[in-house]
Amino acid sequence: MTTKVLIKNMDEQLYRMLKAKAALLGISVSEAIQQAISLWLNVTEGVWDYNYVVLKTNPEALKAYNEGKYVLACDGEYIGAFDSEKEAVEKGRGHKKCMIGSKNYEQGMGEWGWSSIALE
Repeated sequence: MTTKVLIKNMDEQLYRMLKAKAALLGISVSEAIQQAISLWLNVTEGVWDYNYVVLKTNPEALKAYNEGKYVLACDGEYIGAFDSEKEAVEKGRGHKKCMIGSKNYEQGMGEWGWSSIALE
């Protein structure tokens, strides 16, 4: 069973890149989007914090993390990269829930050092 879906506010350049890549692979844009949704659902399965997903999938966050910055996601959006934890915490003020990732945190059981903060 299928359904029709309208995607509003799609980034124009991203859509052009998607359309071109799908054509190169010989699949429709619809099939490419379905594959992307399926992948996203698999990646996020069991993840209880969407900020974690943002930090693990946002290209800017990944680049900054690998450069040793403190990367911040709040309320499901990438906020930015900072030179210190203090800067990141300050930038997180006013948001409901934030997560900071950094190589500077001691590694635990997970593959990323991270800290989750709730600011009220």
